[in-house]
Amino acid sequence: MNTYSQGAKQNRAGELGNVPGRSERFLADNDQWYFQTREGAVEGPYASRNQASKALGDFLEFLAMATPKINF
Repeated sequence: MNTYSQGAKQNRAGELGNVPGRSERFLADNDQWYFQTREGAVEGPYASRNQASKALGDFLEFLAMATPKINF
């Protein structure tokens, strides 16, 4: 599988100082595209990088709306 980087070595808006370590989320294998979560799960395949990018956006939106689990 090949990974594709897009600006991974640049500070994001509002960040100062050294760029923290980041990994690319998009992978390609035999014309199929995937994205990787922070947890290490690989999601896909998708027919294009654009479709994988949209699916990643949907996944991140879902996470943002999820209620955090609090353990006491």
